Amino acid sequence: MKNLRIARAENDILVAEDGGRYIDLFAGHGTVWLGHTNKQIATGIIEQLERVWITGGLETAVAVEAQAMLETFFPPSHGVMCVYSTGMEAAEFALRVARVATGKVGAIGFEKSMHGKSLATAYLGWDNKDHVELRGFFRLPFVQSCGEDEILCRLGEVLTRHPISAVFIEPLQGIGGGYMASDRFYLEVFRLCREHGALLVFDEILTGFYKTGTAFFFSDLGFVPDIVLVGKAMGNGFPVSGVVVSKRYPIQRAMFPGSTYSGNPLAAAAVVATLRQMRSMDLPRLVSRIEKTIVGSLGPLQEIGVALRGKGAMWLIELPPRFNTDAIVARISEGGVLVSHAGSQIRILPAATIEMSNLERACSIIREEVVRAHRDQPEGR
Repeated sequence: MKNLRIARAENDILVAEDGGRYIDLFAGHGTVWLGHTNKQIATGIIEQLERVWITGGLETAVAVEAQAMLETFFPPSHGVMCVYSTGMEAAEFALRVARVATGKVGAIGFEKSMHGKSLATAYLGWDNKDHVELRGFFRLPFVQSCGEDEILCRLGEVLTRHPISAVFIEPLQGIGGGYMASDRFYLEVFRLCREHGALLVFDEILTGFYKTGTAFFFSDLGFVPDIVLVGKAMGNGFPVSGVVVSKRYPIQRAMFPGSTYSGNPLAAAAVVATLRQMRSMDLPRLVSRIEKTIVGSLGPLQEIGVALRGKGAMWLIELPPRFNTDAIVARISEGGVLVSHAGSQIRILPAATIEMSNLERACSIIREEVVRAHRDQPEGR
């Protein structure tokens, strides 16, 4: 697996240099949402390559179009601050927006959320054991280790006692175990933020653009967060992210809204082509089929102690400690399926355009290898 070198790709298939073909269930960390080497998106980027690559902040028609198209996914109450390059960058800018808008300096995150790998964004969700302490930053437990009412109580206490500018939350944790809270929980977090003058930042960089069935995870919650972070799928693998902000908080120069690559015409072209194609597709139907296939095939593994958590086209399999996850993933790869894994967890993030026969075959291979590992366990374990 470590020595596997990919030569080319097409939709849901990766082809190695040795000619091996693999069903891709990871889709480039969930970025290649409309398939590898998508022809329509490639055409948009190629055409832009022949026009202009970067302007140093000067406006381009394609950047204006990208921003306008992105805003069509949100209510009129919200606007796009800017288009950036990475999720980490978007989260950093969101933090600056919140600090300037509220005049407060603190921030709250939840354990095992992923908002990036800078000192600030990582601190909000991960204990990197790097001995960094950020004054005014707090990391609260999430539902994998604490009851919702207790979490909300602790959130209220921190908001009351400290000048908090923003609460960051990843509504369905991508690499934190596939955990998500109840609708009531998110609504109460929003209410507490309103009560204490903090901005609620929903990190939908991984969940956005129909990954969980609706356009965004928040779409069915009855409220729109103050700030929404977007990225990954909206560029179909091209490095791009964005910060969508409630118009209640005008963008100010003190927020430093620009950067070297913000509004990059190439990224904008990828966004325009990707979002245009999304609008022409019935993504909720495709995601529903993906969910039914994954749950139907892998759900029975729960009978042998395997956890299956997720929603739509975002799933995580957590194996019991007695399983050798590395060995299982290696055999899955030998069977022609590529997945992502860390520790005892296997992540499944297929493209919306995956061939259903390939998804069925991939799930079958995963199921068979996990069952085989269970059967191979010594008695009494």
